[in-house]
Amino acid sequence: MIADLTNTQRECEISEKCYAASWMQGLEYALWNAVINGERAYGQDFITKKNCETLRILSEACDSWIYFDESSEETAISLSLWKKMVEIKL
Repeated sequence: MIADLTNTQRECEISEKCYAASWMQGLEYALWNAVINGERAYGQDFITKKNCETLRILSEACDSWIYFDESSEETAISLSLWKKMVEIKL
């Protein structure tokens, strides 16, 4: 749950900015795609180059990525596990 995350892990508010939603379905994959491939349109706004860099810095500082789990909701997992999950999804 969001209450279980550290302040650094809660730093990003792109879902609110782009969709006026606390967590848009697939947000974790859209943000990861932007971090890897660069800025892009998203919802009603834009994920900027600065947003991408901030996400990269924060995720590396926490060694984690936040994804939505049906039972535990917003959940921090290690970057290495996240990268494996992305590979499986692709």
